[in-house]
Amino acid sequence: MLRTMNVMAPVIATVMVVVLLVEPPALHPGERVPALRLFTARAIEGLDQEQVRDAIAWGQTGEPGWYSLHRVSPTGEQLGEQQLAGVAYTPFLRVAWAAHARRLSGRPLTAGEIPPWMSAPVVYVLLRSPVAARLNDDLGLPNVAVVPIGTATSGLSAQSTLVQPMWVSDNLAVVGRFGAAIPFSDLGVIAAYPVEVLRGDLDFVAYYRLEGAGASSSVEMRGRFDPSELRKWR
Repeated sequence: MLRTMNVMAPVIATVMVVVLLVEPPALHPGERVPALRLFTARAIEGLDQEQVRDAIAWGQTGEPGWYSLHRVSPTGEQLGEQQLAGVAYTPFLRVAWAAHARRLSGRPLTAGEIPPWMSAPVVYVLLRSPVAARLNDDLGLPNVAVVPIGTATSGLSAQSTLVQPMWVSDNLAVVGRFGAAIPFSDLGVIAAYPVEVLRGDLDFVAYYRLEGAGASSSVEMRGRFDPSELRKWR
């Protein structure tokens, strides 16, 4: 489990602490448990009761942290250990953060209160906004793609992706519902994926297509998990 926190000022979701048992607004009934499994022959189940209790115990010891998406260039080079492109919250971490938030409120969270969406085998991936969006409020949500390492996102057509997100949002309430921290102020998009995407050989990309001077270009924020941090992911 990743304990270390990156050295960035955390931005706490403004709608946290009150519990946490409402489904994220972007989640539709058919998306509660992902049906499509691209990376494993056997579907990964959600947390069992023992894992839920372990996650609650973890959250009661302090801030649970997150899994870091380390920023990389479009050609695949890592841009420094402390540069985040984004973070991810597994079901274990969602439950742990909920337990942490409830402990701060003075009423411990119990395993029986954990709703199915919180422990489902889904990972929430939060990506920072590409620079272009910070300069232009009219761009809307960035596109997202999961691609092999170093796959370029430039071109006129939509970028192909190894797996489509189950839903996308830019609403901080999605994260606030389980009480987590967001470690950057320039959130671009939150995307939900089956947990099998937690691999070190994939790039997660938030990008925009920009038109200008008769040509199309791509502006992106790209991140990658460190395989060593994922060996014992929870």
